[in-house]
Amino acid sequence: MARITKSFVDAALPGAKDILFWDDRLSGFGCKVTPKGAKVFIYQYRMGGRGSPARRYTIGRHGQLTAEQARREAEVC
Repeated sequence: MARITKSFVDAALPGAKDILFWDDRLSGFGCKVTPKGAKVFIYQYRMGGRGSPARRYTIGRHGQLTAEQARREAEVC
């Protein structure tokens, strides 16, 4: 876990599968890097507590949104 910043997302490299990076300060906020190199900001949450399935909300693509804009959007969720 690390703080999701512009430089962190720029340095993230794609792998064979989707890679998820989670922010160490805002629970549920993260960045997904796809095998083709697309970088997307996400927010993961559970409705109903620990036994409920986790759901992911796509905030937006890196480049269209900055990491700080995506973080503010995740704080509202």
